[in-house]
Amino acid sequence: MTVSKKTVLKASAVTIISMIVSVSICLLVVPLLGGTPDGPGFWMSLVCPLVIAWPASAYQFTQTERIRQARDELAQAHAELDRLHGELTQAHDLMAHKARIDGLTGGLNRDTFLLMFEEACGKAGCAALLLCDADHFKTINDIHGHLAGDEALRGIAKAISHSLRPLDFWGRVGGEEFAVFLDGADAEEALHVADRIRQATQDLGLIYEGRTVKTTLSIGATVFEGSGEALARYRVADRRLYRAKSGGRNRVVLHDANEAEAA
Repeated sequence: MTVSKKTVLKASAVTIISMIVSVSICLLVVPLLGGTPDGPGFWMSLVCPLVIAWPASAYQFTQTERIRQARDELAQAHAELDRLHGELTQAHDLMAHKARIDGLTGGLNRDTFLLMFEEACGKAGCAALLLCDADHFKTINDIHGHLAGDEALRGIAKAISHSLRPLDFWGRVGGEEFAVFLDGADAEEALHVADRIRQATQDLGLIYEGRTVKTTLSIGATVFEGSGEALARYRVADRRLYRAKSGGRNRVVLHDANEAEAA
């Protein structure tokens, strides 16, 4: 058993005190009993505390030190475990976030948006879906390069996110295609938000390597009420997006007399 310097000093102090007490008792009690405090009795009052008190005290103090050290190590282990748990939680949250978010634009990725849209279509109340597609995006990549195309997508994403209300959500559902869900929007509100997005995209004023990159957006929209099939509603907006494209681009198509609104 390894004994620390501190334990040696403490055990020695206890032993000295024990010897003083033992000798004092010998000198006081023995005469009262009619004896003489000398000879072997006196030496036993010195030796016994030395032989018994020091080992016992050293053992007790050593065990106390070990318990305190073990308690401190356990507290450190708990603190380290809490730190690692915090890091693991942060890593899990980051992975969960990355699994839901498109890395380039910061919007929801396709799977997450479609899942949320499907859930939203199962609820009561009116709402709207906007499908937005960047016009002539291949031309942007061909003329200015793919990095300019990435900047254009980030700019469009910013235009979308800044045009929405607190309960709306949006995502990137294709290479240059975005989808927007407008919670509680009627036709008038959907058209207002869609045109605000379109105008904000047109006004981006993107400059890449000294050259202007023209950005416009075509938008197909559908408004619906009550629960219904998400895919059917998505197809309506997609058809109207196609009409916005074929009708000259940089426009919003919400109503079409040639098709029936999905339930």
